[in-house]
Amino acid sequence: MTVVEAQLETFVAEVVDTIEAYGPPVLGAYILGSALLGGFDPRSSDLDLVAVVGRRLTSFERAAVTHALDALTPPVRKLELVVYVAGAKPPSYELNYPDGDSEQPHWFVLDAAIAQERATPFTGQPWEKLLEPVSAEETRRAAEELLHWAEARDDETGRTHAIRARHYLEHGQWITKKEAGA
Repeated sequence: MTVVEAQLETFVAEVVDTIEAYGPPVLGAYILGSALLGGFDPRSSDLDLVAVVGRRLTSFERAAVTHALDALTPPVRKLELVVYVAGAKPPSYELNYPDGDSEQPHWFVLDAAIAQERATPFTGQPWEKLLEPVSAEETRRAAEELLHWAEARDDETGRTHAIRARHYLEHGQWITKKEAGA
């Protein structure tokens, strides 16, 4: 295990412990994004993490978890955490930290589609035992929405995501941001 991997593992455990300290037990936690697909760089990458809990968070628990997460220092550029209740179907999340409700639903569907295929639990049960699957058609629609979102931007992020979305729509497979930039 590399130093970076050890730091990530320690930090993910801290996040899970934080959720459990202020809310219900975590039934499963999964690392997604570039840490799952490849191309992860702790200086420039976000840590995309999903946690699944057994019941809805109360408003007090949601606020306490958010406040406690704000106090953590991630060993990466940014923590992006999505909490679902067991049995939910993405994009129906319980908590989206730190971005709240400002993100487009296609991001959650695409993360779920990739996780269904590739994610292994950091802790707890397998993804497919805890969350309702997204279908191939839902994934395709979300990829089309990503493409429209990306084409509306005039920056490197938009170009990279447009390439990734087109590749998926043409080949049925996701490529990393690094591969898209090459």
